[in-house]
Amino acid sequence: MTSDYERLDSLEGWVAIKSDIFEETETFKLGFIVQWNIIECKFAVTCHNRTLQRQRRKEPALSDTQTSWAGLFSVSDLKNIHRQFSGVSDVLEPYFPDLGDFEGGNIWDIIFLYRTSNQDETERDLDTPCRQLEKYFCTAIDVCGRKIVLDSLFMQDERDVEEYFENLQEFKRKTMQEQVVKAKDDLRKVLQQHKTADQLVLLLKIYEEEDEAYKELVTTATLFYQYLLQPFRDMRELAMLYKMEILKSLEFEELGPRRIAALEKEAEEWRKRAEDAVSSIQDITVNYFVETSKALAGMLKQMEDDKKRFGQASWASAAPRLERLRFMLAKETLQRMRAKEMCLNRKKQDIRERMRNLADQSEGVETVDQLELQYYEAQLELYDVKFESLKNEELLLVAQIDTVRRQIKGINTLTH
Repeated sequence: MTSDYERLDSLEGWVAIKSDIFEETETFKLGFIVQWNIIECKFAVTCHNRTLQRQRRKEPALSDTQTSWAGLFSVSDLKNIHRQFSGVSDVLEPYFPDLGDFEGGNIWDIIFLYRTSNQDETERDLDTPCRQLEKYFCTAIDVCGRKIVLDSLFMQDERDVEEYFENLQEFKRKTMQEQVVKAKDDLRKVLQQHKTADQLVLLLKIYEEEDEAYKELVTTATLFYQYLLQPFRDMRELAMLYKMEILKSLEFEELGPRRIAALEKEAEEWRKRAEDAVSSIQDITVNYFVETSKALAGMLKQMEDDKKRFGQASWASAAPRLERLRFMLAKETLQRMRAKEMCLNRKKQDIRERMRNLADQSEGVETVDQLELQYYEAQLELYDVKFESLKNEELLLVAQIDTVRRQIKGINTLTH
């Protein structure tokens, strides 16, 4: 039983289908021509993209774009295709023509001028079923979409099937991102309920729902951003490991000049990879704290608006939560500012390195001026970030002081 559950939880052998594979952003007019092929005893189906054909006459750049498709289909083939289309929409069921008169024919019927149905070819109505099939395919385009119909009829290369599949890693990333978006939407919906609560008792219940919604947002966001961070953490560790191994070789092994130069170059490449990984980690960390601090800011603003609607005595039961939100917001914002400070220091370091490299190149004064301006702007932004950090450190202390004062006041009230 355990192994069965493990197999169910595993993604091995599964494929992820793209959710938007059949979305069509452009509208094309397609025309079908169907004829009965006497030699092959099959229907010859040709499709022309009239819209692209007209565009290609005006724009030569579209000359490589495929605008026509053709294929031969037996009655059995067409019935199988009809089953696929009907699986998408059963609306197509009555549109498929009766092709019973065309079943069972083959080349020997032509050679011996004999039909299993004892019907002469010249007497058979070939035009009506063909026109009905043309109408059927046009209806299928309207109902199922252009891509499904064309791929079902004219897919030439089995490798084209891969475009329906999604990379599992990308699928997982998108799924987790959608969960974060959903959690934010759920929190937003709870915040919108505040206006309808005219009693503090109802508002306190909404606060409980809001706290749960925020907790869910933090959980999903943490999982999502940890998932984004993991590849860069792995690369950082791998790069540092390879760099250390190379440095050991340079220190303890007897190597020739060419080998030493090659290893030093490789060590430098691994150093840059490690730095790039660290940079990505810092950027992702900033984005995470942007999400959490933005959510807390909305919650705090809403609660401060709620406070104005109630008296001080009745609001006492909600005061601890307000203090807690202020503390949490200051803490999350402070962490965001510290992460952003690291990003700005890295940006300044990158600019300094680029300016050092200019000494070995014949770059113009204009390039130097641009780098100096970028460095100056980064420094100004860094000052703003440090100021925000100090401000939030103060807010943290104020929130803690307010909590202590309220607790002392409560103790004094009880003693009296």
